[in-house]
Amino acid sequence: MRGLAAAFLLLLLGTGGAFAQAPPEPPQQPFLRVEAAAHTAPVARLATDAEGRILASVSDDKTLRLWDLPDGTLRAVLRPPIGTEAEGELYAVALSPDGRRAFVAGWTGAAWDRSFAIYLFDTGNGRLLARLPGLPAPVQHLAISADGTRLAAALGGRAGIRVWDARNGTPLWEDAAYTGPARMVAFDPAGERLAASGADGRLRVYDRAGRRIADRAPVQGARPFGLAWSPDGALIALGFEDRLRVEVMAASDLRTLFLPDVAGLAGEGLPAVTWAHDGRGGVQLHAAGYARRAAPAAGARGIAAPGSAAGAAEARRDFVIRRWTDFGLGPPGDIAAARDAIAQLVPLPTGGVAYAAADPGWGRVAPDGMLAIAPRPPGADFRNTGAALATSADGTRLRIALRPGDPALAFDSLAGTLTRDAGDGTGFAPARTASPRLPLADWRNSNRPRIGQVPLRLGDGEFSRSAALLADDAGVLIGTDNSLRLFDAGGRPIAALPVPGAVWGLTIAGDVAVGALGDGTLRWWRIGAGRIVEQAALFIHAQSLRWVLWTPEGLFDHAPNGGQELVGLHLNGGRAQTPEWASFQQAYRALFAPAAVRARIAGDGAPARERLAQLGELRARVGRLPVLAPRSACAVTPAGCAPVAWDARSLPAEATALRLGFTVTDRGLGLGPLDVLVNDRIAVRAEATAGEVLAEVPLDAGPNRVTTRLYAEDRALFAEGPALEMRRAGEAEPAADAGRLIVLAIGVNDYANAALNLNYAVPDAQVVADTLRARAGTLFREVRVTVLRDRQATRRGVMEALEEVARTTLPTDTFVLYIAGHGVRTEPDQRFLFLPHDVTDTSNWTTLRRQGIEDSQLVAAIARIRARDGLLLLDTCHAGQLTMDQLSALGNETGRFLLAASTSVQEALDSYDDRNGVFAYAVREALQGRAATDGEGRVSALALGEWVMRRVPQLAREKQHSQDAVFRTASRELRSFPIAIVPR
Repeated sequence: MRGLAAAFLLLLLGTGGAFAQAPPEPPQQPFLRVEAAAHTAPVARLATDAEGRILASVSDDKTLRLWDLPDGTLRAVLRPPIGTEAEGELYAVALSPDGRRAFVAGWTGAAWDRSFAIYLFDTGNGRLLARLPGLPAPVQHLAISADGTRLAAALGGRAGIRVWDARNGTPLWEDAAYTGPARMVAFDPAGERLAASGADGRLRVYDRAGRRIADRAPVQGARPFGLAWSPDGALIALGFEDRLRVEVMAASDLRTLFLPDVAGLAGEGLPAVTWAHDGRGGVQLHAAGYARRAAPAAGARGIAAPGSAAGAAEARRDFVIRRWTDFGLGPPGDIAAARDAIAQLVPLPTGGVAYAAADPGWGRVAPDGMLAIAPRPPGADFRNTGAALATSADGTRLRIALRPGDPALAFDSLAGTLTRDAGDGTGFAPARTASPRLPLADWRNSNRPRIGQVPLRLGDGEFSRSAALLADDAGVLIGTDNSLRLFDAGGRPIAALPVPGAVWGLTIAGDVAVGALGDGTLRWWRIGAGRIVEQAALFIHAQSLRWVLWTPEGLFDHAPNGGQELVGLHLNGGRAQTPEWASFQQAYRALFAPAAVRARIAGDGAPARERLAQLGELRARVGRLPVLAPRSACAVTPAGCAPVAWDARSLPAEATALRLGFTVTDRGLGLGPLDVLVNDRIAVRAEATAGEVLAEVPLDAGPNRVTTRLYAEDRALFAEGPALEMRRAGEAEPAADAGRLIVLAIGVNDYANAALNLNYAVPDAQVVADTLRARAGTLFREVRVTVLRDRQATRRGVMEALEEVARTTLPTDTFVLYIAGHGVRTEPDQRFLFLPHDVTDTSNWTTLRRQGIEDSQLVAAIARIRARDGLLLLDTCHAGQLTMDQLSALGNETGRFLLAASTSVQEALDSYDDRNGVFAYAVREALQGRAATDGEGRVSALALGEWVMRRVPQLAREKQHSQDAVFRTASRELRSFPIAIVPR
């Protein structure tokens, strides 16, 4: 591998010629990118290894993703260097036969090299090994020979095709005699011939040395696209991007042998074609692309225009894969496969096909022709709903449907709430696009919008997708495929701003514009002084309705049920270096700043500037995060510790734990704790030191998703380490077990230092514990409650109680921790510190830390509690120093549901009914039935959190006080659990 990397680097250094002077490096500013564990833009190409264990997919979203087959679990995300606009979009991918290397390309490298490049990645560790630069046009398709020795590329423009030795990057041959873009290349099964299709209408076949042995234009005026060799190499199937036509030809001379039946299909073409076997000795021909059962009313290539009749059908999978039996000679059948155009079909070694779709996403058809996996786009599809975008008069509240047929949602950016809007849209205004004084015309899906007869000039090939007139008809804002453009009333351009997706919807409120973009985001801009300035962006996960809201600087807020993992910072290194990536979850303590985000949207940028000044140079810190690399792994069984590979997917049947070894590298920020999480909850916290670190991780029954993270010394940022997805061989799904409810409630009124005494902490702890016990009902087979009051709640007493819970709690149990007393924010590091009974000296932070229980110690104690489900209730804000930021960070680190009080009022004023504080009062209400229940009367942790979060401010206002509650979970796949039952 070192030889291969060196060879590619020599090619890099030897480009010479017109580019002898070193061009600039990739841009070094952070790029904020959506990361929803799936593609957020059309998937262009797919590839598999020789065994069909791994599927690679690439997309306009600038990521290469690796998936496990056959189940489709995301394995890894690989990122090339990126830039603004198209730089970094990926159009082509090829995997080496062993799956260890991925070649990927597209619009790659042109922004700094002034030529295009192919990148080579190690799929095991995600590192960028090397690159093949100097290409004159973007790469449209890549193919690798079955023996892994040759790599072929189809190039855009008129650059033709090129072939290299895949082992060392040596150029072998090329054919530049193309009069249009090359479309696809494919090696025959034996690896002796290469076929290539081109938009110039021709299909060409080359021998191993690059000599053309066949060349034909099969249909005059048509544009061939997809091609595939039959399994025996005797036939070539050819699909067309502008014809509902597939030709099956003899590979020897390209004469047409037969045309498979396409009757009953409608659409623009069948650019994707392949053969695949059915696992029983049969071979089927498949074709797809823009083919539908019935043509939508409008929209090019299957992308429906906003507001068109296609919107109603888009929610269905109208785009089909046609499948012919008996090599294409048999009768056809159609598989409803996608909501949008299908770009490629790839045969799977185990039978059936995988397909790339513009939904966005990919899918899999089983060997028997049944749909096994459909594309699963994670975000909104604003192509057909963006026109309905509406906003409040101040621009802070939005109304939008995520997908056609979905109910309208209302998002309040200042309150941080996403709710279903069952009304008629009163209080929200859509874009204004008609005015007698400013006759806007031809702006929908057109490259010639105009005001009256005055054209609004766009870029070459740029189409207008949305528009909104400014207040008082002062001008018009046009949303295009890649830009936001502002024109005055005379049609003169005033400002333009690149955007990361087509602007399918726009609306304006005063000087605030809001847009619905093709990348699934909603974005706020402020317009004035001849400028367009982005204020914030919102991404809503369509299935879970988790959301994340962020400013251009990276400060963010998120939904109570998660969302902090949905966006991150992409940081380029050099042109041949692996970019750095840090999700908002990794930088939670640094970037979680809901107050600053909301102020920014409301027009006040001062809180954001102040927070950023406190952070310092975040980009440099992210680029120096410690590295956690896999070293060794074995599964603990009664017979010993059996070695397992880091990419293994199965465990020995009797495995109870994993013993993991890591290599830790400090890159200048120091080392904090190492965490191992199992199924999204913290399972191990260990102190890390440079060199080798070992950790033993207890496993759950059923599937185990093990993830790792290593903090920098200040614990404001963490690096993600290796991950495993494993389950025991032959293990069935774990049986449902009611388990036990384990409650540890802590309340401190009387302190050793009487100046700290409180009135309601002990009653609050007692009432929550009693209510949990009373409402457990039949949910649990046993309830164990421990309450520590005053002198029992010393530092030692609390830690010993947590240790006892860890010793006795089982994975099937549910654990609730309630803490009431003084909680303070440490300075200058702003950590959460609980003050137990035996605190005496509060004169300095060093002494106070020694007497108190810091959040990291709580996290470490909670990590040893193996309960599958857990809820943390923190009512510790009586000192008036803690904020939502610090409390939410604790939930993010533990992976548990967290519900906490956040208030600026003193404890003496904090009673609601002279018995309990407002937080405990709201918790009791929820558990007694005020919160939402399911059909059996069960109150879930999610329902409890939602009730308390709404109710606490109401109760506080009744007493003329201001208090909020924080509800957060860090789980990527929210799985709520029942905590109480209300008698019927």
